[in-house]
Amino acid sequence: MVADRMPRLAVAYSGGLDSRFLCFAASRAGASVLALHCHGPHIPKEETEEAIAFAREARLRLELVQADPLALPEVACGAKLRCYACKKLMLSRIKARLKELGEEDRVLCDGSNTDDLAVFRPGRKALEEEGVRSPLCECGIAKQDLLDLAQTMPSLAPSRPPRPCLLTRLAYGVPPSAGLLERLARAEAGLARLKDETGQPLLGDFRLRLTPKPLLQAERFEDAWRSLVAPLLEQEGFASFGVLAGGPVSGYFDREGEMASS
Repeated sequence: MVADRMPRLAVAYSGGLDSRFLCFAASRAGASVLALHCHGPHIPKEETEEAIAFAREARLRLELVQADPLALPEVACGAKLRCYACKKLMLSRIKARLKELGEEDRVLCDGSNTDDLAVFRPGRKALEEEGVRSPLCECGIAKQDLLDLAQTMPSLAPSRPPRPCLLTRLAYGVPPSAGLLERLARAEAGLARLKDETGQPLLGDFRLRLTPKPLLQAERFEDAWRSLVAPLLEQEGFASFGVLAGGPVSGYFDREGEMASS
């Protein structure tokens, strides 16, 4: 397609692999891409720093958009649809920023892949209501496809495992606060710095959940590692914690709900 006939895109850009690939592929195809990254108390600061670093290296035009969802009623009480309310807020902030820039004619997209269609994702409803396109879904691209591509294009992959929205660490019904999210973020940042003898993340992919009791959910864990992990969690007020090793890490509280209702 001729470059001047390509759509002008605005990409809701988290900085993770999905949105990186979308920005990269669209730019390589000749589209004009404007990435918009929402940041606030629910986003680990390392995610924002990495999003900025990739955009700089890729010479990607980037706009930072402030969004604080903690005052939203659905978020404040930890409702099941907190992600829907949060996504609606972030999209409204993105659209407002596009209007300020005189760029509201751009096609607003996100990096959802086909795997996101098969699990509980309240934010998908917000995307649909706001008319957001998901080109990776439309092209039938799954998460494994992106991981395979990242092996051939290492610059696309984040330098460390992604740390999704901090609100997902809290069980439904647990109210968030900026201070609590900051402590969770610091604890996870400390855990992410733990490496094995090969320099790889010691725990693999992991999350520190509040059930409300702290639960360290990790791809792998050995009892001998408690002496490394415990001081990091105690420092942030999570002294008494359980461990759940193995199995999928993402979507823990939604799977818990499914098991409880079955």
